[in-house]
Amino acid sequence: MGFIQVSLEDVIPLRHDVLRPGKPRSTCYFEGDEAPTTRHFAWEEDGQIVSVATVMRSENVMDGEVIPYQLRGMATSPRLAGKGIGSLFLQQLHREVDASWWCNARAVAIRFYERNGLVRVGDPFEISDIGIHYVMVYKKTAGSE
Repeated sequence: MGFIQVSLEDVIPLRHDVLRPGKPRSTCYFEGDEAPTTRHFAWEEDGQIVSVATVMRSENVMDGEVIPYQLRGMATSPRLAGKGIGSLFLQQLHREVDASWWCNARAVAIRFYERNGLVRVGDPFEISDIGIHYVMVYKKTAGSE
C-alpha cells in the first residue's frame, strides 16, 4: 500500500478512465512519456492502483527561475474522491521529486493543487477537446516537503 514507481503501461488505464474518458486510448500517451528521465508513479491501495502521475524533465521559466520538471497525467480514481488519497500521493511526489515542478492544471483541480502547495501562474488557457487549464507551480524551498 502507498507510493510506488511504476511503468508507463501501469498509468495508462487510470489516465484513460479519468482524463480521457470516451477518447481513444492512444490519447493517453504523452510526448516525453518514454524519455529516459521520465518517471511514472502510482498510489496503491489493496493491490490496486488508485492514483497516478508522471514527472518528466520539461523546463519552464517563471519569473526568471527555471522550473525543471513537469507533472503530467495526474489522476485519482473517482470512487476515492474526497478521501485524501490524491493529497497523500501529491505530498509524497513533492518528497520524491525534491525539486520545483510545474503542471497544466484543469480548472476543476485548482483548489486541490492550491491546498497542496502549488500556486497559479498567468491566465487561463484552453487545451482543445479537454478544457480550461492554468499553469501551476510547486517551488521547492529549503525545508519544504
